[in-house]
Parts: sequence; C-alpha cells; structure tokens
Amino acid sequence: MSKEVISNHVEEFSGDPSFPPADLSKVEIITLEDDPHRAALEDDYKQKLPGKTWAAVFFLGFTFQPALAFSILGVFPIISVIAMDVQGTTTNSAWMSSGWTLGGTIAFAIAGRISDIFGRRYVLLIGQLILIVSYIIGATANSLNQLIAAMAVGGFGTGTALVLYPGLSEILPNRYRSVGLAWTEFNLVPMSIFGSLAGHALAQNATWRWIFIIGGITAVISLVGTAVFYFPPPRPHAVAHISRGQLLKELDYVGFFLYTVGLTILLVGLYQGGNTRIWHSAGVVAPIVLGGIAFIGCFVWEFSGVAKRPLFPFYMFKKGREFTSLIVCIFVTGFCYYAMTSLIPQQLLHVYSTNKIKLGELQMAAGAGNVFGGVVMGALVHKFKHVHIQLMIAVAMQMLFLGLSALDTPKTTAMTLAFHFFATVPFAWVTVACYVTASLHIPQKDLGIAQGSIGTFRFLGGAIGSTALNIIINEKSAEKLSGYIAKAVLPLGLPQAKLQAFSAALAAGKPLAVKGVTPAMAAAGLAASREAWAYAFRIAFLATIPFGVIATIVAYFVADPSKYFTQHVAIHLETDKVDERGRSEHA
Repeated sequence: MSKEVISNHVEEFSGDPSFPPADLSKVEIITLEDDPHRAALEDDYKQKLPGKTWAAVFFLGFTFQPALAFSILGVFPIISVIAMDVQGTTTNSAWMSSGWTLGGTIAFAIAGRISDIFGRRYVLLIGQLILIVSYIIGATANSLNQLIAAMAVGGFGTGTALVLYPGLSEILPNRYRSVGLAWTEFNLVPMSIFGSLAGHALAQNATWRWIFIIGGITAVISLVGTAVFYFPPPRPHAVAHISRGQLLKELDYVGFFLYTVGLTILLVGLYQGGNTRIWHSAGVVAPIVLGGIAFIGCFVWEFSGVAKRPLFPFYMFKKGREFTSLIVCIFVTGFCYYAMTSLIPQQLLHVYSTNKIKLGELQMAAGAGNVFGGVVMGALVHKFKHVHIQLMIAVAMQMLFLGLSALDTPKTTAMTLAFHFFATVPFAWVTVACYVTASLHIPQKDLGIAQGSIGTFRFLGGAIGSTALNIIINEKSAEKLSGYIAKAVLPLGLPQAKLQAFSAALAAGKPLAVKGVTPAMAAAGLAASREAWAYAFRIAFLATIPFGVIATIVAYFVADPSKYFTQHVAIHLETDKVDERGRSEHA
C-alpha cells in the first residue's frame, strides 16, 4: 500500500478521538491488494509497460501452442486415426480426450493455489516442462495405453501451465486484460483452422507422430522464453512473512486427495457404464457412488473452514454474482465445447466422409468459429462492456446452435458446418470474459486460486461432457445401426446370415470384401449407417440444451465489472523500474 493511500486514510479518521487505537494488533488494515475494486478506481493512472514485460506477455501467450493447440486441436481430431494405427480398433480411444481433460482439471485445482503462495514463475515453468515430457511420450508411443498416458500427462501440464492466466492478468492494465487473454487465443489460430487438416494430412502422408513432435518443439520455445523474460515477485506480498516450510504444511492435502480421487473414480464409472459394462453392474455402480461421495466430500471439507489454505475458499463461492455464477457459465460451456472437440470429428467421419483430407477440410468451420470467438470477441470484451449481457448472449448462442445441430443429416453438409461455426464461437469468448471478470472481483492475493477454480470447472465440465456425450453416442449408435442396415440391404438380396459380417466390413470401410455384396448393397448400407449415426448425434446434441438454459439464466446475474476496466496494474515484474507509488517509470 503506497504512502499516499495510507496518509489519505489517516486523514479520514483524524477527527475520531479513538484513532489511533491503543492496540494496533487488533486493527485490520485493508490494502489495495485486498480490495480489487478500490485498487482499480484509485490507481487509475496510464502506464507504458517496458519491453521486457511485453516479451513476457508474448511467451506466456505462446504457451497456448503446446498447452492447447497441439493437443485438443491437433490430436483430438485424429484420435480415431491414431487408435486404428496402434491397435486396429477405436475401442477405449475416447480415454485419450477424457484423460487429457481429467489431468487438466486436477492440475488446475492445485496449481493456482500454489502460485498464489510460492509465486507464478516456477509453477509455470514446471507446467511447460511437463508438457515437453507428454509430447515425448506421445511421439514415441506404441500402444493406446501409452497414448492415454501421454494425453493425461499433457492435460496435467496444461492445467499447471495455465497459471499464465493470472500471470498475464496481473501484469497488464485492467482495461487491457481481455486483450492479453485474446492474445493467448490468437496463438490457437493456425491449429484451430488447419489443425485437423494438418493432422489428417500428416497421418496419411507421413505419420501422426509429427503432431507430438512439433508440439514438443513449441513447448521448448515457451519454456526458454518464459525462463528468460518472466520474473514476477518470487514471494507474493500476502505470504511474504511466512516460511516456505510452514506454507507447505498448510496446503490442503485432504481436499486435493478427495477431489482427485473422487473425480477420477466417478469418471471411470461413467465411462464404463454402457460401454464396457452394463449400467447396473457392480463395476459401474460402485465407482459412480464412491467417486460421487468423495467428490462431494471434497467441497464439504473445503467449506467447513478446517483447511488453513483450502483449494476452493468458501468466501469466494459466497460471492454469487461476482464468482459462482462464472463457475456455472464456464462449466456448461466447457461441458459442451470440450465434448464437441471429440464429437465433431466423429460426426464428420461417421455421417459425412471417411476421406482424411476431406475430414480436415470439414473441421475448419468449427476451428474458425473458435478463433473468431476468442480473438475478436475476446479482445473486444472491454470495449463492449456489459459483460453479463455478453455472457448471456454467448451461452445462449452455444445452446441454440448445438440444439439446432440435432437437425443435421447426411444431406445437410453446409448447414452442419454453419452450425459448427456458430456453436464454437461462444466458448473462447465466454472463457476470456469469465477470467477477466473474476480477476476484477477477487483480491489479488487469491487471483491464482480464483482463476484456477475457473479453469478447474472449465476442464471438469469438459471431462464430464466428453464422457457423458460419448456414452450417449455409443449407446444410441449400437442401438440403431444393425436395424437401419438390415432394413436397407436385406430387401436388396443380402442373406440374413451375412448381415453381421457385412456390418463389420462396412464399419471397416470394406463392404465389398464380403462375398456376394453388390455395389448397390454397399451404397445402401453406407447410407443407412450414416442415418443411424446421425440419430445418435442428434440425441447427444439435444442432451446439452437443459444445461444451456440454466447457464443462460445464470449469466444474466453476473456482476458486471465494466467500471473497473481502468489503467490499474496489479504487479510489476522484477525487471521493471517503478517509482515509490509502484507505477512504471516508463509512463
């Protein structure tokens, strides 16, 4: 707290005979660090940031390349291709995407809290190092289990490295925090638009391993650039007087254990239900019940007040309009978007085309939508203001176009691609708006855990969404495929005894390999198969609507942070020169 601000408060109370109090130890001094609203309004001075700060901003944003671009935009679209290459079937391949989102939500739960206590620099560097390891595992993998491990490790590295969200927010003026976060989204542009095409092209003409290799190279660049330019204060002011050993003792190990174990077991149970086991079997019911109890128990523990430094502080969740409403919005958009990153490639494959290059081209629509939402709409959050209205429009837009996707059929390619574009615009837009809003309502000392919680529920929504919607698609496709195919080919003369063999050959893309099958039968079978898959995806898309309705209503009640879009800068890097007021001397 600057001398100027302290003197102002002394003047406020100078007429009070009880001031100053005899026992100063009983006085709670509220600093600008404790009140982000006052900090934004009282420290509204234009500052010119030095070049090293902009270099740090560059490499923090560039970390999105290895953290997200080459995983969800490079690997996710070709998961089926990779699985077929290493094991000859897509069985259990969905765990590559579910493992990544699970790893991410676990890391987010702890990385933000640790960065608030021990500083952001080394947490971010560790996350970038983990990303390098994950890409090495993926590039050298020879089995699906190794690939699942690579994606899970990569998700954990992503969740850890994304402490760059509070890292970026706190070194930029409030007014331009959304622009800084839009820069992170800009780093997704090449892979958002061309990632699927590049992945399929590499898989067809070289090897899918290049996605992991190039991703690893970007991770090394991020690590080196961050190590050279990013030097935030090593010990946050709020805990500078406490030893690191004491802080380690005070970490919430119980909450972290309950959260990690509960979520993992719960998702294992959900994934197995209707997939590898029947729903009412002990192998499904027991994990769901035990995982659910542990997961709920985590929040009971967190809100009990026993933990010295909880992962999910109750005081933040009591801020309904300032924080909890953001959690609801980001959970629902994550539920829909991360599920779509694995569902859209499957939909295009099963309903529209089996040509790898064509698939890559078709997926460009969804990628372009995500780019527009994150880069354009994200950068303009502070210009449009009325953030709660922006969130409401974005969430409603996602709900609308996902719901309309239920109208997709094998004959509506153009309409399907239009829906893909508009349904993916909101996710990055909502993400930027939620991170910016949380950063302006939560005290600086808890910025990491606040934005970490946003990330946790964003990834949690993705983990549950990917699992739940894949279950729906697997069940409904299995339920309809045989009947649709039989109805189409049996009247054309295919013997009943050959129906099962024909269906298997059709799924493998070789229907004419079955003796006696004519081109007309193959064409009819393919058309029927696509209709059956379209039905399965229709049900999955419709299942997202109730969540969207709830989130749209909640978004309206978000506390608008627009008046806090000022020139205030929360912290300066150690390489910056600042005056006695804590302002950059480059102004």
